[in-house]
Amino acid sequence: MATDNRAVKSEQIKKVERYRWVVWLILAITYVFVTFHRMSAGVVKSDLQKAFNIGAAQFANIGAMYFYAYFVMQIPSGILADKIGPKKTVFIFSIIAAVGSICFGLAPGLGVAYISRFLVGIGVSVVFVCLIKIQSRWFYSRNFALMIGFAGLAANLGAIIAQTPLVIAVSNFGWRNTFVYMGIIMIFFAVLTLLFVKDDPTDIGLPGMDEIENRPRVAVNLNVAQALKSVLSNPRTWTISLVYIGLYTGYTVFLGTFGVSFLMEIYSITKIEAANYIISAVVGSAISGLVIGYLSDKFKNRKSILIASSVATLVLWVILIYVKLPLSLLTIYLFVFGFVMTAFTLCWTVGNEVNDRRLSGIATGIVNCIGFLGAAIVPVVMGNILDANKNIPEVGYKKAYLILIVLVAVSAIFSFFTTETHASNVYEESK
Repeated sequence: MATDNRAVKSEQIKKVERYRWVVWLILAITYVFVTFHRMSAGVVKSDLQKAFNIGAAQFANIGAMYFYAYFVMQIPSGILADKIGPKKTVFIFSIIAAVGSICFGLAPGLGVAYISRFLVGIGVSVVFVCLIKIQSRWFYSRNFALMIGFAGLAANLGAIIAQTPLVIAVSNFGWRNTFVYMGIIMIFFAVLTLLFVKDDPTDIGLPGMDEIENRPRVAVNLNVAQALKSVLSNPRTWTISLVYIGLYTGYTVFLGTFGVSFLMEIYSITKIEAANYIISAVVGSAISGLVIGYLSDKFKNRKSILIASSVATLVLWVILIYVKLPLSLLTIYLFVFGFVMTAFTLCWTVGNEVNDRRLSGIATGIVNCIGFLGAAIVPVVMGNILDANKNIPEVGYKKAYLILIVLVAVSAIFSFFTTETHASNVYEESK
């Protein structure tokens, strides 16, 4: 009888290990749309400026609307993921994002464009937190950082689509139709989420990861006030969030807002050429997420990787902005640049490991919240500097990027004060 029970249990575990990829893949593809919308503004910069007759600062505000919404929604996203589950949350908000994308494509004026981008930001803001929540409920704890690396791969696929493929799509269909079509496709994946995504293996009669790994069972009844207090009052949450803000803001500014225009201006190249160079950084970022996640899990080391990557990112930023590199080296340089800056993915891992494992959604949301505050504010400040120096754009870019470099330096300093978790949850040890 015991042998039969073990056989049944083994078969059930295999079902969990198979179906988890169905759940993950749907949310990961949905996450592709998240980063597409996040990074797309920089590529259609000239199209938006022409369509709405605006300067760099107003353009930056179009991009910032996404980040303002994302910032506002990060803590609520964590609450929703922990309270009602990823499935319902992603379905409802994907529909909102789809409507926003369609409205953005049809926007008759700047006001509607602002509102539409804000709606897109609101809609997509929940996906990443829900994906992390799904990974914590369907995958083994020992693979947490690696799975975040896979999530980063999906993110970078969206970033790649938002570069040269977007330039090609816009040239064939126009920027308006492109965003309308993306909205329609999002509706399709919202329906797939509703039909196939399950919040936990127990939802389809399979053993949950708590049982499989013999770890404390996660309670369904969440006291929101107590959960927020637990995460927000934890100083380790704030330390890792401050590491995240500079690294992530730099990533989004260069890959999504002013990277293409910067390369076009400094190196006198076309938009497609500039977008191709940005793809080098995106590819480096995609590979980095997997490599850093794998190595961090294998050697059970978070802190030293974060320190080394943060310092290297700072140095590479200074060289990129203040040294004109030979074009023959730029592809390799940007690949390495993308690789080291993507260590910010470890910040999500550490944010989870220094907090109560039951609050993975809220912990991820709060870390993200801090990062997106930087991503919302810094581009607007940079846009104002560029407008003030529009007659000498090369000088303007150097002044604008100095703001970002200072923020990256702050993150590099705080990386020395992060907690080494050794790839395990240390919340109970810190109490």
